[in-house]
Amino acid sequence: MSENFTPDWFSPPGSTIAMIMARQKVSTSELAARLRTDVPFVLRLIAGTERIEVALAELLAANIGATAAFWTSRQTRYDAALDASARNISSDDAREWLRALPIKDMRAAGWITSPSRKDALQAVLAYFGVTSPGEWRERYAEHATSFSYRTSQTFESKLGALAAWLRQGELQAAAMGCAKWDPQRFSDELVSIRGLTRLKKPFMFINRLRTHCASAGVAVVFVKAPVGCRASGATRFIGRDRAMIVLSFRHLSDDHFWFSFFHEAGHLLMHGPEATFIDGDVAEETDKEKEANAFAAGLLIPIHEHDRLLSLKGNVNQIVRFAVSLGISPGIVVGQMQHHGILRRNQLNGLKRRYKWEEVQSAAQHINQ
Repeated sequence: MSENFTPDWFSPPGSTIAMIMARQKVSTSELAARLRTDVPFVLRLIAGTERIEVALAELLAANIGATAAFWTSRQTRYDAALDASARNISSDDAREWLRALPIKDMRAAGWITSPSRKDALQAVLAYFGVTSPGEWRERYAEHATSFSYRTSQTFESKLGALAAWLRQGELQAAAMGCAKWDPQRFSDELVSIRGLTRLKKPFMFINRLRTHCASAGVAVVFVKAPVGCRASGATRFIGRDRAMIVLSFRHLSDDHFWFSFFHEAGHLLMHGPEATFIDGDVAEETDKEKEANAFAAGLLIPIHEHDRLLSLKGNVNQIVRFAVSLGISPGIVVGQMQHHGILRRNQLNGLKRRYKWEEVQSAAQHINQ
């Protein structure tokens, strides 16, 4: 038997909850309201990092079906599976793995709840859906191959932060309602999405951005990167007919955010469903990354407008008029001018719109996930 074999009984009760939610068309926010809690709690419940006690079992029975005894029994079997997996991990391996993960940030963000070290080990096994640190490394190490980590110690810690961020994106995206992946529809929707760059505040565009993308089979989620994760965005297919884009709002400016979004959109349209793409400050400049960069740049400022772009120099009024004529924000024009060396990195940054993570988080939480 393969050491990577994961038996059915290792799946968390949340897998059953998610299946029932999909069948009954119940969103995470709706279930949160029924259970008198919030969306992060429901996401932990689905992941398996939140236990089903008797009171919660009764609420589940009353609101989505089965019996309270079914839910508590399901939790008991899962607890036993987690205990068995934890006992099979040596103390040295457990210590090394937990040290590589941003446990403090994961707790603070509400991704896990684990008051003790023993609970932390079981919590991260549940969070990542793995039975051992070795399985975790096999699953996530490939996602870090596009990043330039120099030493094994640095690699491990950076991989831990990156994997935690990516996993949270997976969990949130899986809980969102989406149509089936339709590349032509997605390409068409990008034309409308481009106009959203003119909107100043996250609450003005986040809901509309998600709606446009969901109609084409793309779940867009916003996850703040934990310490050690330098990713700006990521994309991957989380099923045969659904894709996700995860965005961190890393630099909290409109030029960087929108370029990151269209860059990830380019990966989805040009590079197919087989690979995961993770993009950030230390990503290597592969051919596919260059293609995604060219896609984003060309969609925001068409190539036939580059002569006009190059003629702008540092004239604020000309930059604003140029942005208005293209239907994009002035900050994006400034960002592209800085990229092409027309402006220095410290020039005209006042034309860029700045965001606060609290604004992003508030806007995202008000969406019916």
